Amino acid sequence: DLQHLEKLLVDGADVNAQDKYGQTVLHEVAQSWHVDVMRFLLERKADVNKADSYGVTPLHVAAAVDYEEMVELLIQNNASVGAKTERDQQTPLHFAAKNDAVSAVRALCKHTADLHVRDYKQRTPIHLAADLGNGCKLAYLALNQFQEKNRVTRKQYYYLNLIEPTPPLIDGKKSPARSPLEMIVHQESLDLVMHPVVLQLIEVKWMQYGKLGTWILLLLNFLFILLWTFVAISTALVRPEDSPYVFPQDWWRVFIIVLALFLTLVNVSQELREIVHSKSKLQRWKAWCRQRINADMYCSHPMWPEERNFLEEQMRSIERMTARYFHDFWNVFDWLVYLLLLVIFGIHVADIFIINTQLRLTSLRLFAVTIIFLWLRLMKHVRAFRAMGPFIVMLGKIMDDVLRFLFLYAEFYIPYACAFWIIFGGKASIPSMETVDRLLYSLYRITLVDDYEFDLMFELDPAMAYILCGTFLGLSAILCVNLLIALLSDTFQRVYDNATANAVMQQASIILLVEDSMPWLKRFYDPDYVRNYCAPMEAFYEEDIDPKDDVNGEMKNLALQIKNTCSSMLGCILSDETLV
Repeated sequence: DLQHLEKLLVDGADVNAQDKYGQTVLHEVAQSWHVDVMRFLLERKADVNKADSYGVTPLHVAAAVDYEEMVELLIQNNASVGAKTERDQQTPLHFAAKNDAVSAVRALCKHTADLHVRDYKQRTPIHLAADLGNGCKLAYLALNQFQEKNRVTRKQYYYLNLIEPTPPLIDGKKSPARSPLEMIVHQESLDLVMHPVVLQLIEVKWMQYGKLGTWILLLLNFLFILLWTFVAISTALVRPEDSPYVFPQDWWRVFIIVLALFLTLVNVSQELREIVHSKSKLQRWKAWCRQRINADMYCSHPMWPEERNFLEEQMRSIERMTARYFHDFWNVFDWLVYLLLLVIFGIHVADIFIINTQLRLTSLRLFAVTIIFLWLRLMKHVRAFRAMGPFIVMLGKIMDDVLRFLFLYAEFYIPYACAFWIIFGGKASIPSMETVDRLLYSLYRITLVDDYEFDLMFELDPAMAYILCGTFLGLSAILCVNLLIALLSDTFQRVYDNATANAVMQQASIILLVEDSMPWLKRFYDPDYVRNYCAPMEAFYEEDIDPKDDVNGEMKNLALQIKNTCSSMLGCILSDETLV
């Protein structure tokens, strides 16, 4: 109601009056009112650049809510495009960028807003826009800036020093911020890990220290497995009943056990160091994030509480984070193996001092199970080699499918087990179902279409034998098994389609493992190699020609014509020399 506003102003109302936050009526109008109201107030000498207590001008508000017409009107009336807020030093372009206000960004850029202006964290509007999401796509575009191609010289340059910069010092210590490679591995971004710049960085790190560190870990792991395998086999040897060891003949067995225990202690101590390092690294990173978020909270405006709520949610999500060590399945698998070895060794020691057949049998059974897990542990370091990485990833994905299948299979297996026990269980005439464990295993054999005692069941109860065996065979052996095969085939296809990316991702994760767990390797390579010799790194460039592209097709034909002409000229020259 412009007439009512006019009456208020005539009666002495101050058009530049401020509320408790220092905001004028222009701040409210710029947010959602019609542009005619703003024009009316500006004609009545309202201060277009009047900032509130936090330095926010009406143009900041209009830019944040993506009110393009209001932005245009304010700028036409001499609103300052470069006005900065008090605490976070942000311009209207910053406000538009961090609120995904595309139309406002376009209007501000049209009026020569500074794209490179920085706030109190040295962030440009582009930095704030990148925080809105689509991080993977934006990161891919950012990585493109670190690669240059020269078609004339057939060279390409990778600025790897920019993706692995010298960490800034905070109180004399390195910044706890994560490197780009760490973030890529943490988020398992297959698209980013296949970017040419990241591939070159991984290749350089692999050749510098990754391969050496992986081979050391692999050989130590292989020796560890062999020693415990020898211990298990030697324990199964025939022995006198009164003494597990006979000296001096069995000295080699004791020596192998001592070596195996020594390597086990080394591995456990290494795992403990990794846990401590991972936790301390996470705590430093959390403290760094808390400091930055608290700074943003200090700069948040009370008129927009949703911004503070967003920051508080970020803080809660950071507090919920756990160390990267526990996110790796292979670390959990390692501790399972160490626990089994500890139990086995304890039982074996008890078997030495307490001669007992049951103890020895228990020890042998545990050894038999543990050996399987020991050899599977070898895959932890083999996955770093690109020829084997995808297949090891595939095994992990298959385990998820198997667990889903087991739930469905149990839906049929449990009721049918009860039904078989009610009709055929506990009867001596059917040995395979006389006890519960035998019955359960017999049902498993039916699923595999193995041999089972159908004739004996038929003699006891023909009707139920047909019903139970026929339906269970159809549901388990035909439906469930084929469903499992379909699930595994789908998983194999999905993983195999990204085989190269999965292999590179596994290699990158092992490189980070070597960096964290083997810092002493720095004496064998230059830790500043990337910053000193890859700024930029030069490589041969071979342009891929798309045959569907008309321009590239013409260039290819022209190149072939030039090649044929040169070959003909060379042939003529050689013929002339022969005649002479």
